[in-house]
Amino acid sequence: MNILSSHRWASTFAWTVVLGCLLAGTATAQTTVKRQYTEKLLCPMPPEAYDSTVISPDGRRIAYLVQAGQQRAAVIDGQQGKAYDRVGALTFSPDSQWYAYAARENNQWHIVVNGREQPGCAKIGRPTFSPNSKRLAYVALPAGGEKVQVIQLPGGPSEAYDRVFEGQIVFSPDSQQIAYGMCKGEKWYVVHDAQQYGPYDFLGTLTGLQFSADSKHLGFAALIDKQWCAVVDGKPQKLYENLGNLAFSADGQHVAYAAMEDGKWRVIVDGKPQAAYDAVGEDSLQFSPDGARLAYAAMAEGRWHAVVDGEQGRAFDGISQMLFSPDSKHLAYISQVGTAEMVVLDDRDGRVFDRVGGGTLVFTPGGSRLGYVARSGRASFVVVDAVRKPRYDMVGYLTFTPDGRHYVYAATKDTEAFTVIDDQEAAHRYEAIWTVPDARLIFDAQKKFHYLGLKEGNLYLVEEETD
Repeated sequence: MNILSSHRWASTFAWTVVLGCLLAGTATAQTTVKRQYTEKLLCPMPPEAYDSTVISPDGRRIAYLVQAGQQRAAVIDGQQGKAYDRVGALTFSPDSQWYAYAARENNQWHIVVNGREQPGCAKIGRPTFSPNSKRLAYVALPAGGEKVQVIQLPGGPSEAYDRVFEGQIVFSPDSQQIAYGMCKGEKWYVVHDAQQYGPYDFLGTLTGLQFSADSKHLGFAALIDKQWCAVVDGKPQKLYENLGNLAFSADGQHVAYAAMEDGKWRVIVDGKPQAAYDAVGEDSLQFSPDGARLAYAAMAEGRWHAVVDGEQGRAFDGISQMLFSPDSKHLAYISQVGTAEMVVLDDRDGRVFDRVGGGTLVFTPGGSRLGYVARSGRASFVVVDAVRKPRYDMVGYLTFTPDGRHYVYAATKDTEAFTVIDDQEAAHRYEAIWTVPDARLIFDAQKKFHYLGLKEGNLYLVEEETD
Protein backbone atom coordinates (compact mmCIF):
# COMPACT_ATOMS: atom_id res chain seq x y z
CA MET A 1 0.00 0.00 0.00
CA ASN A 2 1.28 3.51 -0.82
CA ILE A 3 0.59 6.37 1.56
CA LEU A 4 1.29 10.08 1.08
CA SER A 5 0.79 11.67 4.47
CA SER A 6 2.13 14.43 6.63
CA HIS A 7 2.35 11.82 9.42
CA ARG A 8 3.26 8.64 7.57
CA TRP A 9 4.99 8.05 4.25
CA ALA A 10 5.60 4.99 2.11
CA SER A 11 6.28 5.06 -1.59
CA THR A 12 7.93 3.40 -4.53
CA PHE A 13 11.30 4.80 -3.55
CA ALA A 14 12.89 4.00 -0.23
CA TRP A 15 14.54 7.31 0.58
CA THR A 16 11.22 9.04 1.25
CA VAL A 17 10.52 6.73 4.19
CA VAL A 18 12.67 8.97 6.39
CA LEU A 19 11.37 12.28 5.08
CA GLY A 20 8.46 12.44 7.50
CA CYS A 21 10.84 13.25 10.35
CA LEU A 22 13.34 15.27 8.29
CA LEU A 23 11.29 17.70 6.26
CA ALA A 24 9.45 20.65 7.69
CA GLY A 25 8.76 24.19 6.60
CA THR A 26 10.08 23.73 3.05
CA ALA A 27 6.86 24.34 1.12
CA THR A 28 6.23 27.54 -0.79
CA ALA A 29 2.88 29.23 -1.31
CA GLN A 30 1.15 28.20 -4.53
CA THR A 31 -2.10 28.96 -6.32
CA THR A 32 -5.03 27.10 -4.76
CA VAL A 33 -8.05 26.23 -6.90
CA LYS A 34 -11.47 24.75 -6.13
CA ARG A 35 -11.66 21.80 -8.48
CA GLN A 36 -14.73 19.66 -8.92
CA TYR A 37 -14.57 16.48 -6.87
CA THR A 38 -16.77 13.91 -5.18
CA GLU A 39 -16.21 11.82 -2.06
CA LYS A 40 -17.62 8.35 -1.39
CA LEU A 41 -17.16 6.92 2.08
CA LEU A 42 -15.49 3.50 1.83
CA CYS A 43 -14.97 2.55 5.47
CA PRO A 44 -13.61 3.60 8.85
CA MET A 45 -9.82 3.40 8.83
CA PRO A 46 -8.28 2.62 12.23
CA PRO A 47 -4.52 3.33 12.46
CA GLU A 48 -3.83 -0.21 13.68
CA ALA A 49 -5.06 -1.52 10.29
CA TYR A 50 -2.55 0.47 8.21
CA ASP A 51 0.13 -2.23 8.10
CA SER A 52 -2.26 -4.90 6.76
CA THR A 53 -4.13 -2.69 4.32
CA VAL A 54 -4.44 -3.83 0.68
CA ILE A 55 -5.85 -1.61 -2.06
CA SER A 56 -7.49 -3.19 -5.11
CA PRO A 57 -5.72 -2.77 -8.49
CA ASP A 58 -8.37 -0.32 -9.68
CA GLY A 59 -7.77 1.81 -6.58
CA ARG A 60 -11.44 1.72 -5.56
CA ARG A 61 -11.61 -1.01 -2.90
CA ILE A 62 -9.90 -1.51 0.44
CA ALA A 63 -9.19 -4.52 2.63
CA TYR A 64 -7.41 -4.91 5.95
CA LEU A 65 -7.18 -7.12 9.04
CA VAL A 66 -8.57 -6.36 12.50
CA GLN A 67 -8.47 -8.00 15.88
CA ALA A 68 -11.70 -9.83 16.76
CA GLY A 69 -11.33 -10.89 20.37
CA GLN A 70 -8.56 -13.48 20.39
CA GLN A 71 -8.91 -13.94 16.63
CA ARG A 72 -8.38 -11.95 13.42
CA ALA A 73 -10.81 -11.03 10.67
CA ALA A 74 -10.60 -9.53 7.20
CA VAL A 75 -12.52 -6.32 6.56
CA ILE A 76 -13.47 -5.77 2.90
CA ASP A 77 -14.87 -2.34 1.99
CA GLY A 78 -15.85 -1.85 5.63
CA GLN A 79 -17.61 -5.22 5.99
CA GLN A 80 -16.01 -7.52 8.55
CA GLY A 81 -15.85 -11.19 7.63
CA LYS A 82 -15.66 -14.34 9.71
CA ALA A 83 -13.06 -14.39 12.47
CA TYR A 84 -10.25 -16.98 12.35
CA ASP A 85 -7.30 -17.98 14.48
CA ARG A 86 -4.97 -16.57 11.83
CA VAL A 87 -5.48 -14.62 8.60
CA GLY A 88 -2.93 -13.63 5.95
CA ALA A 89 -1.99 -13.30 2.26
CA LEU A 90 -4.87 -10.90 1.59
CA THR A 91 -5.13 -10.06 -2.13
CA PHE A 92 -7.51 -8.75 -4.80
CA SER A 93 -7.94 -10.12 -8.31
CA PRO A 94 -6.56 -8.00 -11.19
CA ASP A 95 -10.09 -6.85 -12.12
CA SER A 96 -10.71 -5.97 -8.43
CA GLN A 97 -13.95 -7.95 -8.35
CA TRP A 98 -12.63 -10.83 -6.23
CA TYR A 99 -10.63 -11.08 -3.04
CA ALA A 100 -8.91 -14.02 -1.42
CA TYR A 101 -6.90 -14.78 1.69
CA ALA A 102 -5.54 -17.65 3.75
CA ALA A 103 -7.23 -18.41 7.10
CA ARG A 104 -6.66 -20.98 9.84
CA GLU A 105 -9.37 -22.46 12.03
CA ASN A 106 -8.96 -25.48 14.34
CA ASN A 107 -5.52 -26.24 12.89
CA GLN A 108 -6.92 -26.34 9.36
CA TRP A 109 -5.98 -23.79 6.70
CA HIS A 110 -8.45 -22.58 4.09
CA ILE A 111 -8.32 -20.25 1.12
CA VAL A 112 -11.29 -17.92 1.42
CA VAL A 113 -12.54 -16.49 -1.91
CA ASN A 114 -15.16 -13.73 -1.70
CA GLY A 115 -16.20 -15.14 1.68
CA ARG A 116 -16.35 -18.81 0.59
CA GLU A 117 -14.06 -21.26 2.33
CA GLN A 118 -12.24 -23.82 0.23
CA PRO A 119 -11.55 -27.30 1.69
CA GLY A 120 -9.19 -27.35 4.66
CA CYS A 121 -5.58 -28.54 4.58
CA ALA A 122 -2.55 -28.73 6.87
CA LYS A 123 -0.58 -25.92 5.19
CA ILE A 124 -1.35 -23.48 2.44
CA GLY A 125 0.39 -21.03 0.10
CA ARG A 126 -0.48 -17.57 -1.13
CA PRO A 127 -3.47 -17.41 -3.52
CA THR A 128 -2.61 -16.30 -7.07
CA PHE A 129 -5.20 -14.95 -9.51
CA SER A 130 -4.81 -15.22 -13.27
CA PRO A 131 -4.49 -11.92 -15.17
CA ASN A 132 -8.10 -12.20 -16.41
CA SER A 133 -9.26 -12.90 -12.82
CA LYS A 134 -11.13 -16.05 -13.87
CA ARG A 135 -8.70 -18.56 -12.33
CA LEU A 136 -7.10 -18.97 -8.92
CA ALA A 137 -4.28 -21.27 -7.86
CA TYR A 138 -2.42 -22.03 -4.65
CA VAL A 139 -0.12 -24.62 -3.09
CA ALA A 140 -1.58 -26.87 -0.38
CA LEU A 141 -0.45 -29.68 1.86
CA PRO A 142 -3.48 -31.96 2.41
CA ALA A 143 -4.40 -32.85 5.98
CA GLY A 144 -2.36 -35.87 7.02
CA GLY A 145 -0.33 -35.73 3.81
CA GLU A 146 3.41 -35.49 3.26
CA LYS A 147 3.40 -34.09 -0.28
CA VAL A 148 2.03 -30.84 -1.65
CA GLN A 149 -0.33 -30.16 -4.54
CA VAL A 150 -1.20 -27.19 -6.71
CA ILE A 151 -4.93 -26.46 -6.44
CA GLN A 152 -6.65 -24.69 -9.34
CA LEU A 153 -10.07 -23.05 -9.20
CA PRO A 154 -11.88 -23.94 -11.33
CA GLY A 155 -10.22 -27.29 -11.78
CA GLY A 156 -8.74 -29.36 -9.02
CA PRO A 157 -5.51 -30.63 -7.48
CA SER A 158 -2.36 -31.56 -9.36
CA GLU A 159 -0.39 -34.71 -8.69
CA ALA A 160 1.58 -34.75 -5.44
CA TYR A 161 5.08 -33.26 -5.22
CA ASP A 162 7.72 -33.09 -2.53
CA ARG A 163 7.90 -29.31 -2.86
CA VAL A 164 6.76 -26.47 -5.09
CA PHE A 165 9.52 -24.00 -5.90
CA GLU A 166 9.22 -21.06 -3.49
CA GLY A 167 5.48 -21.68 -3.45
CA GLN A 168 5.21 -19.59 -6.63
CA ILE A 169 2.67 -20.15 -9.39
CA VAL A 170 2.80 -18.13 -12.61
CA PHE A 171 -0.02 -17.61 -15.11
CA SER A 172 0.65 -16.57 -18.69
CA PRO A 173 -0.46 -13.02 -19.63
CA ASP A 174 -3.41 -14.46 -21.59
CA SER A 175 -4.38 -16.54 -18.49
CA GLN A 176 -4.56 -19.73 -20.55
CA GLN A 177 -1.36 -21.34 -19.21
CA ILE A 178 0.10 -22.06 -15.79
CA ALA A 179 3.66 -22.85 -14.76
CA TYR A 180 5.48 -23.68 -11.55
CA GLY A 181 8.61 -25.44 -10.37
CA MET A 182 8.35 -28.64 -8.37
CA CYS A 183 10.62 -31.20 -6.75
CA LYS A 184 10.49 -35.00 -6.90
CA GLY A 185 13.12 -36.68 -4.80
CA GLU A 186 16.29 -34.68 -5.32
CA LYS A 187 15.48 -33.34 -8.79
CA TRP A 188 13.58 -30.26 -9.89
CA TYR A 189 11.18 -29.89 -12.80
CA VAL A 190 9.06 -27.15 -14.32
CA VAL A 191 5.40 -27.97 -14.93
CA HIS A 192 3.97 -26.05 -17.88
CA ASP A 193 0.33 -27.05 -18.23
CA ALA A 194 0.51 -30.72 -19.30
CA GLN A 195 4.26 -30.62 -19.98
CA GLN A 196 7.16 -31.25 -17.61
CA TYR A 197 10.66 -29.90 -18.24
CA GLY A 198 13.64 -31.41 -16.43
CA PRO A 199 15.14 -32.95 -14.45
CA TYR A 200 17.37 -30.15 -13.08
CA ASP A 201 19.57 -29.87 -10.01
CA PHE A 202 17.87 -26.60 -9.01
CA LEU A 203 15.94 -23.64 -10.41
CA GLY A 204 17.03 -20.00 -10.51
CA THR A 205 15.38 -17.43 -8.26
CA LEU A 206 16.37 -14.14 -9.95
CA THR A 207 14.46 -14.65 -13.19
CA GLY A 208 11.97 -17.12 -11.79
CA LEU A 209 9.46 -18.42 -14.34
CA GLN A 210 8.77 -15.84 -17.01
CA PHE A 211 6.28 -15.86 -19.87
CA SER A 212 6.68 -13.59 -22.87
CA ALA A 213 4.09 -10.84 -23.18
CA ASP A 214 2.40 -12.68 -26.07
CA SER A 215 2.17 -15.84 -23.89
CA LYS A 216 3.94 -17.92 -26.56
CA HIS A 217 7.21 -18.51 -24.71
CA LEU A 218 8.36 -19.53 -21.24
CA GLY A 219 11.85 -18.96 -19.89
CA PHE A 220 13.66 -19.78 -16.64
CA ALA A 221 17.11 -20.57 -15.24
CA ALA A 222 18.14 -24.12 -14.32
CA LEU A 223 21.19 -25.66 -12.66
CA ILE A 224 22.70 -28.63 -14.53
CA ASP A 225 25.93 -30.29 -13.38
CA LYS A 226 26.93 -27.27 -11.29
CA GLN A 227 26.41 -24.83 -14.15
CA TRP A 228 23.48 -22.61 -15.06
CA CYS A 229 21.59 -22.31 -18.30
CA ALA A 230 18.57 -20.45 -19.57
CA VAL A 231 15.78 -22.78 -20.60
CA VAL A 232 13.45 -21.34 -23.26
CA ASP A 233 10.36 -23.32 -24.25
CA GLY A 234 11.87 -26.38 -22.59
CA LYS A 235 15.14 -26.17 -24.55
CA PRO A 236 18.34 -25.66 -22.48
CA GLN A 237 20.68 -23.00 -23.83
CA LYS A 238 24.47 -22.81 -23.32
CA LEU A 239 25.81 -23.55 -19.82
CA TYR A 240 27.39 -20.71 -17.81
CA GLU A 241 28.89 -20.14 -14.37
CA ASN A 242 25.91 -18.02 -13.33
CA LEU A 243 22.82 -16.34 -14.77
CA GLY A 244 21.12 -13.02 -14.13
CA ASN A 245 17.87 -11.55 -15.36
CA LEU A 246 16.04 -12.83 -18.45
CA ALA A 247 13.88 -10.65 -20.68
CA PHE A 248 11.62 -11.28 -23.67
CA SER A 249 10.74 -8.62 -26.22
CA ALA A 250 7.08 -7.62 -26.20
CA ASP A 251 6.39 -9.49 -29.43
CA GLY A 252 8.13 -12.61 -28.10
CA GLN A 253 10.57 -12.66 -31.02
CA HIS A 254 13.70 -11.97 -28.99
CA VAL A 255 15.11 -13.16 -25.67
CA ALA A 256 18.06 -11.81 -23.70
CA TYR A 257 19.69 -12.76 -20.43
CA ALA A 258 22.80 -11.95 -18.40
CA ALA A 259 25.36 -14.75 -18.04
CA MET A 260 28.74 -15.14 -16.32
CA GLU A 261 31.62 -16.87 -18.08
CA ASP A 262 35.27 -16.85 -16.98
CA GLY A 263 34.40 -14.42 -14.20
CA LYS A 264 32.89 -11.83 -16.59
CA TRP A 265 29.27 -10.99 -17.31
CA ARG A 266 27.80 -10.74 -20.79
CA VAL A 267 24.30 -10.18 -22.08
CA ILE A 268 23.26 -12.92 -24.48
CA VAL A 269 20.79 -11.76 -27.14
CA ASP A 270 19.13 -14.47 -29.21
CA GLY A 271 22.11 -16.70 -28.44
CA LYS A 272 24.76 -14.09 -29.37
CA PRO A 273 27.02 -12.70 -26.61
CA GLN A 274 27.68 -8.98 -26.25
CA ALA A 275 30.73 -7.33 -24.64
CA ALA A 276 32.09 -8.58 -21.31
CA TYR A 277 31.65 -6.58 -18.09
CA ASP A 278 32.38 -6.94 -14.39
CA ALA A 279 28.64 -6.87 -13.59
CA VAL A 280 25.25 -6.33 -15.19
CA GLY A 281 22.74 -4.31 -13.18
CA GLU A 282 20.03 -6.42 -11.56
CA ASP A 283 16.60 -5.79 -13.14
CA SER A 284 18.12 -3.33 -15.65
CA LEU A 285 17.90 -5.60 -18.71
CA GLN A 286 14.94 -4.63 -20.90
CA PHE A 287 13.71 -4.37 -24.47
CA SER A 288 11.97 -1.26 -25.75
CA PRO A 289 8.19 -1.56 -26.14
CA ASP A 290 8.54 -2.15 -29.89
CA GLY A 291 11.16 -4.86 -29.30
CA ALA A 292 13.73 -3.18 -31.54
CA ARG A 293 16.10 -1.87 -28.84
CA LEU A 294 17.78 -3.37 -25.79
CA ALA A 295 19.25 -1.57 -22.80
CA TYR A 296 20.94 -2.49 -19.53
CA ALA A 297 23.40 -1.14 -16.96
CA ALA A 298 26.88 -2.66 -16.83
CA MET A 299 29.95 -2.09 -14.66
CA ALA A 300 33.53 -1.87 -15.93
CA GLU A 301 36.52 -0.93 -13.76
CA GLY A 302 34.27 0.20 -10.92
CA ARG A 303 32.10 2.56 -13.02
CA TRP A 304 28.62 2.00 -14.43
CA HIS A 305 27.56 2.50 -18.03
CA ALA A 306 24.27 2.41 -19.89
CA VAL A 307 24.61 -0.10 -22.72
CA VAL A 308 22.05 0.61 -25.45
CA ASP A 309 21.82 -1.48 -28.60
CA GLY A 310 25.24 -2.91 -27.78
CA GLU A 311 26.91 0.51 -27.48
CA GLN A 312 28.54 1.47 -24.16
CA GLY A 313 27.67 4.90 -22.79
CA ARG A 314 29.50 7.25 -20.43
CA ALA A 315 30.72 6.23 -16.98
CA PHE A 316 28.84 7.04 -13.76
CA ASP A 317 29.14 6.00 -10.13
CA GLY A 318 25.78 4.23 -10.36
CA ILE A 319 22.76 3.74 -12.63
CA SER A 320 19.17 2.83 -11.72
CA GLN A 321 15.65 2.75 -13.17
CA MET A 322 16.29 2.58 -16.89
CA LEU A 323 13.03 3.40 -18.70
CA PHE A 324 12.08 3.46 -22.39
CA SER A 325 9.35 5.83 -23.50
CA PRO A 326 6.10 4.20 -24.68
CA ASP A 327 6.98 5.03 -28.31
CA SER A 328 10.46 3.44 -27.86
CA LYS A 329 12.17 6.63 -29.10
CA HIS A 330 13.65 7.77 -25.79
CA LEU A 331 15.55 6.22 -22.89
CA ALA A 332 15.91 7.76 -19.45
CA TYR A 333 17.74 6.57 -16.35
CA ILE A 334 18.95 7.81 -12.98
CA SER A 335 22.70 8.26 -12.72
CA GLN A 336 24.79 8.74 -9.59
CA VAL A 337 27.58 11.34 -9.67
CA GLY A 338 29.47 11.22 -6.40
CA THR A 339 26.83 11.66 -3.70
CA ALA A 340 24.39 13.41 -6.04
CA GLU A 341 22.00 12.08 -8.70
CA MET A 342 20.60 13.24 -11.99
CA VAL A 343 18.38 11.95 -14.79
CA VAL A 344 19.98 11.24 -18.16
CA LEU A 345 17.61 11.45 -21.12
CA ASP A 346 18.83 10.23 -24.51
CA ASP A 347 22.43 10.55 -23.25
CA ARG A 348 21.89 14.19 -22.23
CA ASP A 349 22.58 15.15 -18.62
CA GLY A 350 19.78 16.65 -16.55
CA ARG A 351 19.93 18.81 -13.44
CA VAL A 352 21.84 17.53 -10.42
CA PHE A 353 19.93 16.92 -7.17
CA ASP A 354 20.67 15.32 -3.82
CA ARG A 355 18.42 12.41 -4.74
CA VAL A 356 16.10 11.34 -7.54
CA GLY A 357 13.28 9.04 -6.48
CA GLY A 358 13.82 5.51 -7.72
CA GLY A 359 10.72 4.29 -9.54
CA THR A 360 9.40 7.82 -10.13
CA LEU A 361 10.47 8.35 -13.76
CA VAL A 362 7.38 8.67 -15.94
CA PHE A 363 6.86 9.52 -19.60
CA THR A 364 3.69 10.89 -21.13
CA PRO A 365 1.66 8.21 -22.98
CA GLY A 366 3.02 9.57 -26.26
CA GLY A 367 6.58 9.59 -24.94
CA SER A 368 7.37 13.26 -25.64
CA ARG A 369 7.62 14.46 -22.01
CA LEU A 370 9.40 13.13 -18.91
CA GLY A 371 8.83 13.78 -15.22
CA TYR A 372 10.21 12.52 -11.91
CA VAL A 373 10.46 13.26 -8.19
CA ALA A 374 13.64 14.69 -6.65
CA ARG A 375 15.03 16.22 -3.48
CA SER A 376 17.53 18.98 -2.70
CA GLY A 377 18.31 19.77 0.90
CA ARG A 378 15.05 19.68 2.85
CA ALA A 379 12.82 20.23 -0.18
CA SER A 380 10.95 17.64 -2.26
CA PHE A 381 9.50 18.49 -5.67
CA VAL A 382 8.66 17.15 -9.10
CA VAL A 383 10.72 17.88 -12.19
CA VAL A 384 8.88 18.05 -15.52
CA ASP A 385 10.55 18.76 -18.85
CA ALA A 386 13.80 19.38 -16.90
CA VAL A 387 12.13 22.21 -14.93
CA ARG A 388 11.97 22.00 -11.12
CA LYS A 389 8.49 22.65 -9.80
CA PRO A 390 7.33 24.02 -6.40
CA ARG A 391 8.81 22.65 -3.17
CA TYR A 392 6.79 20.68 -0.63
CA ASP A 393 7.35 18.61 2.47
CA MET A 394 6.72 15.47 0.39
CA VAL A 395 5.52 14.66 -3.12
CA GLY A 396 4.57 11.47 -4.94
CA TYR A 397 2.35 9.64 -7.47
CA LEU A 398 3.45 11.87 -10.36
CA THR A 399 1.71 11.12 -13.65
CA PHE A 400 0.48 12.85 -16.79
CA THR A 401 -3.03 13.24 -18.15
CA PRO A 402 -3.84 10.74 -20.94
CA ASP A 403 -3.27 13.43 -23.58
CA GLY A 404 0.09 14.33 -21.99
CA ARG A 405 -0.77 18.02 -21.63
CA HIS A 406 -0.86 18.23 -17.83
CA TYR A 407 1.10 16.74 -14.95
CA VAL A 408 -0.61 15.66 -11.75
CA TYR A 409 0.75 14.56 -8.37
CA ALA A 410 0.05 14.51 -4.65
CA ALA A 411 1.88 16.61 -2.06
CA THR A 412 1.94 17.35 1.64
CA LYS A 413 2.40 20.66 3.42
CA ASP A 414 2.36 20.87 7.20
CA THR A 415 -0.55 18.59 8.25
CA GLU A 416 -2.38 18.45 4.90
CA ALA A 417 -2.23 16.22 1.83
CA PHE A 418 -3.66 17.35 -1.52
CA THR A 419 -3.31 17.02 -5.28
CA VAL A 420 -1.44 19.43 -7.55
CA ILE A 421 -2.10 19.96 -11.26
CA ASP A 422 0.35 22.11 -13.21
CA ASP A 423 1.47 23.83 -9.96
CA GLN A 424 -2.10 24.56 -8.81
CA GLU A 425 -3.07 23.02 -5.47
CA ALA A 426 -6.52 21.57 -4.89
CA ALA A 427 -8.45 23.39 -2.18
CA HIS A 428 -9.87 20.19 -0.63
CA ARG A 429 -7.45 18.59 1.82
CA TYR A 430 -6.85 15.25 3.57
CA GLU A 431 -4.66 13.82 6.28
CA ALA A 432 -3.21 11.33 3.77
CA ILE A 433 -3.62 10.29 0.14
CA TRP A 434 -3.30 6.60 -0.78
CA THR A 435 -3.09 4.69 -4.01
CA VAL A 436 -2.20 1.23 -5.34
CA PRO A 437 1.39 0.07 -4.66
CA ASP A 438 3.76 1.17 -7.43
CA ALA A 439 0.89 3.09 -9.06
CA ARG A 440 0.36 6.76 -9.73
CA LEU A 441 -2.82 8.78 -9.56
CA ILE A 442 -5.27 6.75 -11.64
CA PHE A 443 -7.03 8.38 -14.59
CA ASP A 444 -10.48 7.09 -15.61
CA ALA A 445 -10.98 9.54 -18.46
CA GLN A 446 -9.14 12.41 -20.13
CA LYS A 447 -9.98 14.83 -17.32
CA LYS A 448 -10.97 12.60 -14.43
CA PHE A 449 -8.81 10.72 -11.91
CA HIS A 450 -9.26 9.12 -8.49
CA TYR A 451 -7.44 8.21 -5.29
CA LEU A 452 -8.19 7.37 -1.66
CA GLY A 453 -8.26 10.16 0.90
CA LEU A 454 -8.06 9.78 4.68
CA LYS A 455 -10.01 12.27 6.78
CA GLU A 456 -11.11 12.16 10.44
CA GLY A 457 -10.59 8.40 10.73
CA ASN A 458 -12.51 7.54 7.55
CA LEU A 459 -11.29 6.54 4.11
CA TYR A 460 -12.97 8.08 1.05
CA LEU A 461 -12.86 7.30 -2.65
CA VAL A 462 -12.17 10.71 -4.18
CA GLU A 463 -12.90 11.38 -7.85
CA GLU A 464 -11.52 14.64 -9.14
CA GLU A 465 -11.75 16.70 -12.34
CA THR A 466 -8.63 18.33 -13.78
CA ASP A 467 -10.56 21.50 -14.69
